[in-house]
Amino acid sequence: MTIRIPAFSCLSPSLRDDFKRDGFLIIENVLDSAVIERLRESFPRIFRGDFDTGVYPDEWHWREGVSLPDVTRHMANVWKSNLAIAGLVLSEDIGRLACWLTGWSGVKLGQDTIWWKPAGTKAGTFHQDTSFLSFLSPPKTITCWFALDDTRAGAGTLQYVRSSQRWPLTEIPPDFLNPDDYQEPMRLAAQAAGIETPEVVSIEVPAGSCVVHAGETWHGSEANRTGDRMRRSIGVHMVSADAVFTGREGGYIYRRYQRTGSTDLDESFFPVLYADDRSRTAWLERYCETGRR
Repeated sequence: MTIRIPAFSCLSPSLRDDFKRDGFLIIENVLDSAVIERLRESFPRIFRGDFDTGVYPDEWHWREGVSLPDVTRHMANVWKSNLAIAGLVLSEDIGRLACWLTGWSGVKLGQDTIWWKPAGTKAGTFHQDTSFLSFLSPPKTITCWFALDDTRAGAGTLQYVRSSQRWPLTEIPPDFLNPDDYQEPMRLAAQAAGIETPEVVSIEVPAGSCVVHAGETWHGSEANRTGDRMRRSIGVHMVSADAVFTGREGGYIYRRYQRTGSTDLDESFFPVLYADDRSRTAWLERYCETGRR
């Protein structure tokens, strides 16, 4: 079944103001220890290619015995492959939180991402998520990022630039997973926005915490410079339930699931997690139990 997150239903209205001001919101200790452990146990299986449903994820970076050990391990749309991951990614509570923060009437799942940064892995380039969604209308997204390990500065944690959601939107940065200078795109964007000293915030939270960020907020991850710590995390990327495909180019994952002659984001691939004025996609609970829709 999908995971319930009661903490999301009792947040102070002032936190919504904090989100609008800063571009991100930290919410600590929202997953219990049993859920955290179940999700952690999925990671080695997934990267061995052991998938509950027999369906491969849409992206798969890092292969054991093939890839370099200092490269971050990363997959996208693992909800299609692993039912423990699906139980979190398809949670109605995450969709409700996204609507509360954005004011949208409903959200669909755009995609998920999982990240595994063992000791010694490289940084991830600073970027804006919305840069990847120019092919949609509206080209907007909101992300809920869950930490499955205690995070701290120096151990590959996520970093945000406070209030950077107000800066102009930029193009997708090059060298996303193996950058020479992971903060360079952000610094250039700050200069263009007239920001002399951007405020970079390193996320230091207990396992089971989450950070929600606007799609325009600059963020990236530092290198894991420790010798014994890892950082596992899951990102849930959502779009407005009213989003449609446009004639603009892009969307190398999303467009795999665009029906010929239609601009709809089909619920078979972009399920409705939560909506005020329409039904949540009907098969989600059954899928998380059985792997069948």
